[in-house]
Amino acid sequence: MYPSLTVITVDKPTTLREFIKDLGENFLYAYDMRVIGVLVNKRRLWPSSRLKPGDRVVVFPVIVGG
Repeated sequence: MYPSLTVITVDKPTTLREFIKDLGENFLYAYDMRVIGVLVNKRRLWPSSRLKPGDRVVVFPVIVGG
């Protein structure tokens, strides 16, 4: 199952990976398998990047063909 487009505002300081982990097991698995993309304030960040309250996180499915 691919998570659908999701837009969330960060409530507390955390790392990007921990934030995705808090969204649920499906999101973390999809993130690790690189089938979803994550933008923070319209930028790609490393999983270890620190997020601040008020940051806008967009999670979207990656569509590929072949």
